[in-house]
Formats: sequence, structure tokens, C-alpha cells
Amino acid sequence: MARQKEFDRSDVLQKAMQAFWIRGYEATSIQDLVKVTGINRGSMYDTFGDKRGLFEAAIDFYISNVSAKRLAKMQSTDSALTAIRTYFEDLITFSVGDGRKLGCLITNSVVELAPHDPVIGGILRGSFARVEDVFHQTLLRAQDDGEIPSEIDARATARFMTATANGIRVFARADADAETMRDVVNSAMSVIEDRHPELPIAAE
Repeated sequence: MARQKEFDRSDVLQKAMQAFWIRGYEATSIQDLVKVTGINRGSMYDTFGDKRGLFEAAIDFYISNVSAKRLAKMQSTDSALTAIRTYFEDLITFSVGDGRKLGCLITNSVVELAPHDPVIGGILRGSFARVEDVFHQTLLRAQDDGEIPSEIDARATARFMTATANGIRVFARADADAETMRDVVNSAMSVIEDRHPELPIAAE
């Protein structure tokens, strides 16, 4: 019988995710990963194959445990319009708080790896597509509920909202303040909220 691995996989992936998020893929060494995760090289190679394998597992962990939670909140909020505004407000809150200068692991990795790594690029583009789809579904729900004009192109607007979310995370990497990011959000929201001036993004 194979010897059971004596570490918590979720804990390892959480710590590896943070390391890649802070440093990027290329700048994170195997020794960095050994140090932050607390597992030895043998266990790491046995479980994940190599640094790339651990990175792919960390990306999957991020998508399932960070991105998915924000998207689930957008899908479960009763008012679709409120759901979209809250999604952006949560991004701003994180970006000026715990996530200051981190940006988004997916966005950071797209810039670093997608141009020359088609496999990783495909995984990352899939994450963007999921965000776009949830925006699209939420915009359609807002139209069905009469919260936003029916003539709005929901798919094109979903793409615009996805790009806006990624832009906010890039601004976070540049240490932009909340006011700057909120200006971006207010401009984006004006596309769908032009008939709802009583529902602005609240200032802190």
C-alpha cells in the first residue's frame, strides 16, 4: 500500500496560489514553493509533477475558491442590477484592502504566460469566458425584471463588464486608490444605469 501523503492538499494549494499571485509564475522558484507550502520537493513532485503542475492546480484552486464565490454571489443576489454593482464594489474593497497591489491571479497570469503558453492560455481564457457568461446571464435577468433597458446588447455589455473588472484589477497592481477605481466603475455602470440615477455606486 502506498504511504499516505502527510499534508493537506487544500492548504498547500492555498499557499502556492498566494506565492504565484504575489510573485508571478517565473519569479516563483521551487524553493519558494517548498518554503511557503511546508512540503518537501519529493512530495511536491510526487503529487503535482513539477512546478507547472502545481501552478495549474493553484489556478484551478483560485478559480474554484476565489472567482467562483464572487460569481455565485452575483448569481444569487435578488436584484440583478444590485448584483452587478456589488460585484464591482467587492472588487474595489478587496483591491484597496487585502488584495492591495495583487491584482487578479488570472489577469496577471494571462499577461505573463498566455502569449507563449497556449495550454495555460486556454485555461485562463476559459476563466474569462465564465465571468463573461455570468455577467451575460445577470444582464438578461436584469432585462427580464425591467431593471435595465431591453435594447441593451447583453452579450456585448457582458464583455465590456468583464474587461472593466480586469481593468480594475490591473489598476490595483498599480496601487490605484478607491476613488480612481470607483470612477471606472461608475462610467461602466452608466451604460446600464442611465435610467436609474437613484442607484449610484456608494462612496466609502
